[in-house]
Amino acid sequence: MSRTKGPVTRISIPSDEEYQWLDAIREDLGLTWRGMMLKAEQRLLAAERTWPAEFQTPRNTILVEPDSEADTDSASSSLEDEAEGTEGSA
Repeated sequence: MSRTKGPVTRISIPSDEEYQWLDAIREDLGLTWRGMMLKAEQRLLAAERTWPAEFQTPRNTILVEPDSEADTDSASSSLEDEAEGTEGSA
């Protein structure tokens, strides 16, 4: 398993069915796990524009721009390797 520099995040998925559902979505979109998280961030921030100001992300928050390696499944991702390695665990 290759490791990238920087923080590592582990996500516990409560059931095999939920993991399979998320993994199928990820594969259909051709994303890595990191790419899927960045795509979700983009959609969440876009949806926030219609929320009351007190629920919106502060304007001074540093946003991460997705790169080509994060977006596509062709790139290796340590997060993907770790998530697949924890399949079925709580």
